Amino acid sequence: MRHINGGPRRGTPRHCDGPVLGRAITGTAVLSTVLLLTACGTTGGESGSAQAREQALIIAENEPPATFDPLQANNSTVDEVARPAYDTLVRFEGGELVPSVALDWSVSEDGTTVEMTLRDDVVFHDGSTLTAADVVYTLDRVDRLQIGVSALLAGYESAEAVDDTHVAITLSEPRAPFLSALSRLYLLNADLVEENAGDDDGQQWLSANDAGSGPYRLTGYTPNQEAVFEVFEDYWGGIDGQAQSVVFRYLSEASTQATALRQGEVDIAMDISPQDWEAMGNEGFTIDRADTNVQLYALFDMTGKGETEQAALREAIAYSYDYEQHVESILKGAGTAAQGVLPTGMPCHSADVLQPTYDPDRAREILDEEGIGDVSLTMTYLEATAEMEQAATLLQSNLADVGIDLELQAITYPQYVEITADPESIPDLGMIYTFPAFPDPDAVLYQSFHSANIGGGMNFGGYSDAEVDELVELGQRSTDEQERCAAYAEAQEIVAEDHAALALSNPQYVTVIGEGVTGYAYDPAHHQTVDVYRITKG
Repeated sequence: MRHINGGPRRGTPRHCDGPVLGRAITGTAVLSTVLLLTACGTTGGESGSAQAREQALIIAENEPPATFDPLQANNSTVDEVARPAYDTLVRFEGGELVPSVALDWSVSEDGTTVEMTLRDDVVFHDGSTLTAADVVYTLDRVDRLQIGVSALLAGYESAEAVDDTHVAITLSEPRAPFLSALSRLYLLNADLVEENAGDDDGQQWLSANDAGSGPYRLTGYTPNQEAVFEVFEDYWGGIDGQAQSVVFRYLSEASTQATALRQGEVDIAMDISPQDWEAMGNEGFTIDRADTNVQLYALFDMTGKGETEQAALREAIAYSYDYEQHVESILKGAGTAAQGVLPTGMPCHSADVLQPTYDPDRAREILDEEGIGDVSLTMTYLEATAEMEQAATLLQSNLADVGIDLELQAITYPQYVEITADPESIPDLGMIYTFPAFPDPDAVLYQSFHSANIGGGMNFGGYSDAEVDELVELGQRSTDEQERCAAYAEAQEIVAEDHAALALSNPQYVTVIGEGVTGYAYDPAHHQTVDVYRITKG
């Protein structure tokens, strides 16, 4: 097969005059001012401001993205701002993998070659046409940089553009989850990124710029306040009733989000506390509760450098937590207690895996038998996350009852990633959600418990077990679903019996939606994000 670089790029996008965002916008622009500047065809004065607000979909979020580079879309805050601006080869509808830019695909008998046929009508925001060369560039850039979504695409070896609409991807070995992982590969405008590559493969430029072909284009960002997107009328999927602009507004406090919803300043909020969303259900708001593949964990430091190297201590802590109180008082019934390492809705979940229950007498007995006393631990959790804040306080209280002192430290997700990148700085416990990037057990067991992802990956607790590594790799290679599940089930049992993590809850995802918004649906393959393309406003 020969490599085709692609022909000249032609076409002019039909959108408001003015360049795509070149640098992060600074200052403290008022929301209505930003909307007036970015909405097409509005008039000045109060009527223009009102019209802009009516045509805007405003979504409250509790944490801004560290970057707009879709390479980092394994982080939900980046994934949320990548979805409007970029396309993927494939996507999930519920649990089913369906075509997107790739119309169809085939996998070779040995499982190492994936051939895809692409749409020929996908246009980037600068008017150029997306071709197979852009797919190759995007895959190769992920492989070069080895950060972000690269962990999801392990096994990638090379890709070749056969012609403009056909691409062949070669894997180093068979890898069953690879096709699913392509749902997080956001396709880049290769020429545009190369023009702005600098000395970091475009990371700095893409941190505040848009090189996509999605239904919306990034037009403004006020750091820590809001990101603004404008509809792209030439989107290949068509534009029919979608909002003219989409704004992600960053409000760190759940109570502030609730107030903004009640005052009509935002349309959708996803971080409302259970106390507030219960009340808002009687105030005319739509409360969407969806089952998820997400679990809340407290990951132990498994590097062997601190108190938690003692398996008996980890076991005692596991029996100290009041899991049912978590569901009843913290989640207000919107979820269930965890049932093992994998969430119950995930394929290959094993119902036979050990899951400790609340038994403080058993916890004290273990501590006494092993002569463990005077234990002081530190646990990090993510600030401004209502479930975590309350769960951290509950665990602190429960552990005090059995004689263990727990110091709490609220941090941001980027801070947690930074401190766990060095195994020497992993905290005794780290409370964190796992957001599986696709509905496959590999998205939890490989990402969170395989030793390859210690230090810079998502194995935040530093867990390492050679047998678990082998079982997970068997599950990756096998194309027989029964064999895969058997391997993953055995891996779950080992992780659970090691008490490598407290599996605290399997929460539902609760979204509060204001009047006039239709089409919202929770997407289990993109947790804590909104598919703005399917939403209409008015």
